[in-house]
Amino acid sequence: MYGNITSNKWLHDEENKILVSDVLSELRKYDVVFPVLHGKYGEDGAIAGLLELARVKYVGCKMLGSSIAMDKILSKELVKSKDISIVPYIALSNKEYNADSFDKVEFMQIINNKLSYPLIVKPNKEGSSYGVTKVDDESKIIEAIEFAFKYDSDILIEKYISDKKEIECAVIEDAKNNNIYASTPGEIVSANEFYDFNAKYENQKSTVKIPASIDEKTTEKIREYAKEIFKALKLNSIARVDFFVADKEIYFNEVNTMPGFTNISMYPMMLMHDNIPYSQILDILINSAKE
Repeated sequence: MYGNITSNKWLHDEENKILVSDVLSELRKYDVVFPVLHGKYGEDGAIAGLLELARVKYVGCKMLGSSIAMDKILSKELVKSKDISIVPYIALSNKEYNADSFDKVEFMQIINNKLSYPLIVKPNKEGSSYGVTKVDDESKIIEAIEFAFKYDSDILIEKYISDKKEIECAVIEDAKNNNIYASTPGEIVSANEFYDFNAKYENQKSTVKIPASIDEKTTEKIREYAKEIFKALKLNSIARVDFFVADKEIYFNEVNTMPGFTNISMYPMMLMHDNIPYSQILDILINSAKE
């Protein structure tokens, strides 16, 4: 069965599929649900809302925090309000882009004035780098914009930070002891030019470093920022907060409210580096589960 999951054959496994006619009644059979789901309907608050309606305890961020964190534009603006640097960006909606009054030439000029190439174009509410394109010059920007709109009705056009380190920090909340802990940061060493879908899930040359190769002052600042962001975005229980570090400047990138959770995933590895065993991580999260 596990092989069917890793190979995606489960999608066509009619023999082992179970029809659930009453989802809420089914969910109420369980003491605690651990929804290890990524992207849309996993991290965006949808499954959290369903579990809250069913009055089932679950591990992870509540519906509000999950939906805030999934919205890159909203989360960036909230973090910026806390005087934490974000990557310069321009937001664009599909409605604006398709309006008769939209002037592509004028918009190109706005991009040139506010940002500089290369750029990253990405959907506002997506996971796993779906719909993301690196754009090196103006000739490819429209193609990248229209590609991103296939995944979301709102997109971001961000400045590409060159010569950066991609740094992640695990945050875990022990609700019973009223404690929020931010781990030693780890570093992603991407096999590709930027950490896209291929580099995350397919290219085995991508590696991680724990601790990250940054100085002690930057390390402590990231841990401090991670906890501050966790609170500002109304998160609870679990999150992985991602940053860029370039020329000792720290930029907030995004938050994952349900990060990868195998024993070789970055989130538990950072906590295990800090002498919190995998089993204890699970115990803290399950014991902190709420309806």
